[in-house]
Amino acid sequence: MIYSFKISKDFFLDLQKKLDYKESLSILNFFGELFLNRENLLYFDNRKIISDPNLAIGSNSLIIKELQQLLSKNIKPVEKLSNVEVDILFTNEISKNQKKTNISIDEILNKRTLITKKIKDLTPNKWFPNRNIPQNQLKKDVTAKLKRIFKYSDKIYFVDAYLPDHCVNQNVAIVKSYKNSFKFFADLASNVKNVEFYNGVKINQLLKKKVDKNKLENTLKNFYLNFKSFKSPVFVKSDETKAFKTMYERMFVTFLDDINIGIFTVERGLNIITNDNQTTEGRKITKQDADWAQMKLEEWSKYVDKSDNFIFFNASELI
Repeated sequence: MIYSFKISKDFFLDLQKKLDYKESLSILNFFGELFLNRENLLYFDNRKIISDPNLAIGSNSLIIKELQQLLSKNIKPVEKLSNVEVDILFTNEISKNQKKTNISIDEILNKRTLITKKIKDLTPNKWFPNRNIPQNQLKKDVTAKLKRIFKYSDKIYFVDAYLPDHCVNQNVAIVKSYKNSFKFFADLASNVKNVEFYNGVKINQLLKKKVDKNKLENTLKNFYLNFKSFKSPVFVKSDETKAFKTMYERMFVTFLDDINIGIFTVERGLNIITNDNQTTEGRKITKQDADWAQMKLEEWSKYVDKSDNFIFFNASELI
């Protein structure tokens, strides 16, 4: 999932005035490792602190400048989002806010292993049904985790190459599960500015089931009615294109300010809610690492963006 942090001004002031060179270097290395090892923990802030030259003074000025540069390379634009309260605040001040975790310089210097483990435990990169949670509580649990994806995104691609095939096969239980799941996504994505859908279809399956293109298109238009207000484009690619293979993984592809902030794969389909709408299917949702995501985005640009559509419509046109 996606989590967020920021660094308070008092943290920098203590770094400037109270630490020796070795200690300040240890703090810098800590944040370097943090960005490397926790790809789903994002730095959200405006640029006031990282561009403030008055913070980079004194005997630790070079290290503070280097930390500001490191943060500048990784900063995400908090102004693009509404009402974002970060999960972790690096500060030396005591706060009674129970919604965020505060971490001080002293904790980093003296309890580094413990703090690193604590951050890892607070920022899991996958979700799967917890056997210790009652079935009727799993939907609430996955809601909390998916909010972690949607609230930091201003654009999301929902990708499931096999949804149209399930519609063609007329498997009532599976299609109902998909409908419940996509209604669930619509509710969670209410603040996401741009939502797009990418599906695939097997041409031989259409021929086998004697379903023509127009009938499938009408079925899909009925399916996507929940996204009329989103004005979402729906792209359907045939299995005769390279786009279909690129879209094999069922996934959420998330962006903020046109920068990808994560790709989350979903085992066996985006129908994560059961057909009775009471609990979840046995799906595992995993944030893929940055190298995997970059490879997928390059394939997407080459094969999906440039391929013809077998079916295309915009949900805003649906009635």
